[in-house]
Amino acid sequence: MENYSIYLSPSAQEYNIGFGDYGSEEYRMNRITDILERLLKERGYTVYRNNPENSLAEIVNESNRLNPDIHVAIHSNASGGAGIGRGPEIYTNREGTMADTLAHNIYEQIVEIYPEPELGRGVLYTTSLYEVRETLAPTVLLEVAFHDNELDATWIMENEQVIAEAIFKGIDNYFINE
Repeated sequence: MENYSIYLSPSAQEYNIGFGDYGSEEYRMNRITDILERLLKERGYTVYRNNPENSLAEIVNESNRLNPDIHVAIHSNASGGAGIGRGPEIYTNREGTMADTLAHNIYEQIVEIYPEPELGRGVLYTTSLYEVRETLAPTVLLEVAFHDNELDATWIMENEQVIAEAIFKGIDNYFINE
């Protein structure tokens, strides 16, 4: 396998913006990213990872300087109002791009493990999200699930390994089929 490089950017939200006492978004997404990073390295990928103390601009500048093959930001969404938001979603910048292919590959794996796949919000296109807009590599921002409701927050905490494995499969499938 060719030595591909991946820049991982888990959320740096230091406080709990979700439902209940499930720890900060940073804590949850870093636990998933720890597992994902190990899986990627075991497969032979070069993995870069953001410093959680860096600003978004610093993260983007570092990613652009390192020039990875892909950039994957991993968050859990808190929008939609308490109890309203449900399901995973993933953002990319334009249809028909390599980032779009990556987004669909990861999304298909995440929605396969989500307990209510019909609630998955799909691949969404945006030019407003900073990492998606400013990074040079094909970039996706994955919202693993909404954490403003007990069901998703619990699902995230109880399935860190499975979620990381799903993201890994989506990334690996992207490079296998590139």
